[in-house]
Amino acid sequence: MATKIDIKKGDKILISRSDKLGDLILALPFVETMKKRYPECDIDVLTSLYASPIIENNNHIRKIIRVQNDQLFKDNLYKKDLLQKLKKENYSVVVVLYPERYISRLFYKANIPIRIGTARRFNSVFYNHFIYHSRKENKKHEYQYNLDFLKLFLDGETVTQPNIYLRDKEIKNARRILKEANVSNDFILIHPGSGGSAESWPMVKFMELSEHLKSRNYEVVFSGSDSESEMIKKISAQMKFDIKSIAGETDLRTLGAVLSLANVVVANSTGPLHLAAALNTKVVGLYPSRKIMSPVRWGPIGDNHKVIMPSIKECQCPSDNCKCMEQISEESLCEEIIASFSGN
Repeated sequence: MATKIDIKKGDKILISRSDKLGDLILALPFVETMKKRYPECDIDVLTSLYASPIIENNNHIRKIIRVQNDQLFKDNLYKKDLLQKLKKENYSVVVVLYPERYISRLFYKANIPIRIGTARRFNSVFYNHFIYHSRKENKKHEYQYNLDFLKLFLDGETVTQPNIYLRDKEIKNARRILKEANVSNDFILIHPGSGGSAESWPMVKFMELSEHLKSRNYEVVFSGSDSESEMIKKISAQMKFDIKSIAGETDLRTLGAVLSLANVVVANSTGPLHLAAALNTKVVGLYPSRKIMSPVRWGPIGDNHKVIMPSIKECQCPSDNCKCMEQISEESLCEEIIASFSGN
């Protein structure tokens, strides 16, 4: 049995998850559980600048420390400034859910007394308390791997669902954007990008899927980044499809508000899929047949979600030229989305 960490009333606890949006969302059950078990302690979160807005307006979190990961690799002055911020906060404990090398070293140099991380890694030299597990085995969900760290803390209530706390003005802004795009109250949102986190269903397929759905009298709108907006416009023009798109028109929190208003969200295995699920919107997720990207570990959390995968048992394609996702047909996916829309 792991030895419990001695935490006193008023201690400041830092939780570090500095990678991508989906990873941060899947860390939120651990963050909220820590606040529930230690209500008289301050809980801060260190995360990437890009993903950080999604944890704003969360009263379980006292402070967000935002990190530009690219600067950690090349800017010594930036690292020195971040180190000074960490020292100034006088943390008693840091829990490193994602063992990034440069940040882990800063926790050590900041002399945080209790530094908790995963054992048997190169970065483990910077920790003095350890969790022994191997995420590479993909035996359970990522949020459950994060909850493994609770073995070192007091027993008590455990949160198992990520929660995002939107503001009324963000919902209002989302409704305005949808209205300007001539989108009605009931709609299916397609988010075709993946940010390179997993093999993707091709954009052309998403376009053809939207035509199938529209032929069945369902309203469809696309979302995405600025660069994805240009791709959506280019491909839809080439295919002569009339596509409704709000890509490039939302920041991260407004995107969350739009996702919360959708009846169904269709997406690759990516951060916005987890964002939609955390906002209690039904999702249909497209996942590659690779163990490392398995929905066992990376699937949407919650009920009534659907996961669609290629029929092949295990993809053997080069990761930069995978064709297996193309096995997913627009017609069969269309039926799954309609079933989700209807509540089946």
